[in-house]
Amino acid sequence: MTTPRMHSRSIVVAICLGLVVSACGSDEASDQPPSASDVVRAPAPSPTDDSGSVIGTGNLGGTVVDPQPYPIDGIDIAESFPEQLMVRFTSGDPNCTAATATATASGDTVLVSLAVGITEDALAKSCVADEFEQVVSIGLDEGLDGRQVVAADG
Repeated sequence: MTTPRMHSRSIVVAICLGLVVSACGSDEASDQPPSASDVVRAPAPSPTDDSGSVIGTGNLGGTVVDPQPYPIDGIDIAESFPEQLMVRFTSGDPNCTAATATATASGDTVLVSLAVGITEDALAKSCVADEFEQVVSIGLDEGLDGRQVVAADG
């Protein structure tokens, strides 16, 4: 037999679980602008196969826990020498989200991939259950030299 008190507890537990799950991201967009001050540079790893050479990486939020391929909303090219790529994506709370973007050159294209997860301390934080537009900046080790920039499937 279910009492009103047991029913209320079930609702509270369901709401709490929903908040925890949605804090890691959902599919709704927000009008909140990205914060460029959150971008942290990371050294480029060496290429591990013959599919191209890594010409730059960027990191947002530090170490990425459980990184997963993630869709890219857009890529902007910052005109500098060498160029920088600004990788835009929509994800959960910037205080709890970590991401790494990599630019790999192969032939006449530069493939940009994005992996998103949570920060190392996300589970100890209070994360906002909303969507935020975020940006990872990739400093390139060499110029684009006319190569086409394409986003990897996320």
